[in-house]
Amino acid sequence: MRNAYPEPAPRLLIVSYHFPPAETVGARRPAALAAFAKQQGWDVRVLTAVGADQGGAPVPVPEEHLIRIAPSPRLRRPGRSAGEPVPDGAAPPPSRLGRIRSGADRLLVKAGMELLLPDPQLNWIRPPVQNFDRGAAGWRPDVILVSGPPFSGFVVAAALARRFRVPWVADYRDLWSVGNEYWVRSALRRAVDKRLERRVLRSVAACVTVSEPLAETIHRTFGVQTHVVMNGIDRRPVPMESFATSVGVEASATTLTLAHTGYIYPGKRDPSPLIDAIALLGADAAKVHLIFAGEDHGITRAAAERAGVTDSVTLLGQVSPEKSWRIQADADALVLLMWNDPRDAGTVTGKIFDYLQARRPVLLLGYEHGVAARLLRERSAGVVANDPAAIAARLREWLAVKERTGRVPAVPAAALDGLFREDQLGRYLDILRDAARGGVRRPVT
Repeated sequence: MRNAYPEPAPRLLIVSYHFPPAETVGARRPAALAAFAKQQGWDVRVLTAVGADQGGAPVPVPEEHLIRIAPSPRLRRPGRSAGEPVPDGAAPPPSRLGRIRSGADRLLVKAGMELLLPDPQLNWIRPPVQNFDRGAAGWRPDVILVSGPPFSGFVVAAALARRFRVPWVADYRDLWSVGNEYWVRSALRRAVDKRLERRVLRSVAACVTVSEPLAETIHRTFGVQTHVVMNGIDRRPVPMESFATSVGVEASATTLTLAHTGYIYPGKRDPSPLIDAIALLGADAAKVHLIFAGEDHGITRAAAERAGVTDSVTLLGQVSPEKSWRIQADADALVLLMWNDPRDAGTVTGKIFDYLQARRPVLLLGYEHGVAARLLRERSAGVVANDPAAIAARLREWLAVKERTGRVPAVPAAALDGLFREDQLGRYLDILRDAARGGVRRPVT
């Protein structure tokens, strides 16, 4: 990483629908890049849809360097909004009305993802393109970086790059028209998305994504130079509050505590093998405590009831990021649910870096030959298992260690070497500088 450049750093515009103070996962990568570029002396501005009052996450750049332009017209968004506070504490079983409302929200999301092009944030395309000059107060970029999803931001970045005749770089946290199996669409919609994506990328200088398989997909499909810059570990203080205090569960020197934090995707990220493994422990199932913090659509509760181990499972519902980190830091082991399918080989969820920061061993349920599985194995940071019997055997090993020593050993600190944000972002600035030097890319026909 080059800490200083022999020439003035370019003026960088980051376009990101999600950004602090929103506490969404999608805000963290562009926020980290903005903070790092600013530290390296770059002149950074951020164009975002997030208002100053829409969350509590720290904002990494001065307010005067933020161009906040709201979507228009305002559309009703199902579920909890990006900056809305989330409740803490055990999640009660959903009421009949709650289930109906949740089902209606899912139908709205599905309809929106099928019919709204390129995504439900399309109402943010026109406002920033029309109002950027007023919000920027005369400032002009040398290079534009856009992070998605949502991919409406790609359209915004391409339009601004044409206006100012500067290069732009597309950052894919997830893929768009190809290789994204979590976005359920019809074949017709996929074809329309692919055509639109190809058209938008005609003027892009370069693309960036989080893993080699995803980069290869983008390059093979669209013929665009694509770099890999992984997500990384965000440095933060180690939580001091105890696990028992943070979740209201009595800790025990003889109880193995597992924790999963985050969203569960129905049909793809399934906790059932783990819950079935707990049932296989017989009388020892009472010595295992599984904590789920996050939205799970009732999947975990149903699996626990089916397996007869509801006493071993606590559902907290959505919790604040700070409480999530406390849960991770004080658990004996952490559960990472991914999709056990080759199509998920290139997925590297940002949660894996949160888990590594906690330095608790990780139990990954997912594709054993994927990038995430390889990272855990190479770093001696966890194990991969999908069969309930194999998972049960691992739980017995951890139980024996816990009963003998009172704690499952932490992941070695050396496992985190080279995986912090700053280890990744130096290369990102090199990519952006090269794009700025290269000027506007000739359209691809």
